Amino acid sequence: MNPEQIQQMLRWLNQQIINSNESMNEAHQTNSYCKETQCEGMKEAYLKCLNKLSKI
Repeated sequence: MNPEQIQQMLRWLNQQIINSNESMNEAHQTNSYCKETQCEGMKEAYLKCLNKLSKI
């Protein structure tokens, strides 16, 4: 990946983390704990990818 592609991926991952946080909050408010747990897992995966790409 070239530097511009990496930056695009980092921006996308950051947006996915924001979306996951919003979904987690919504799921928590509606007592949908299964969905909240799923969103937490997705957020964790996005963060791991973000951390690995940030080191490149």
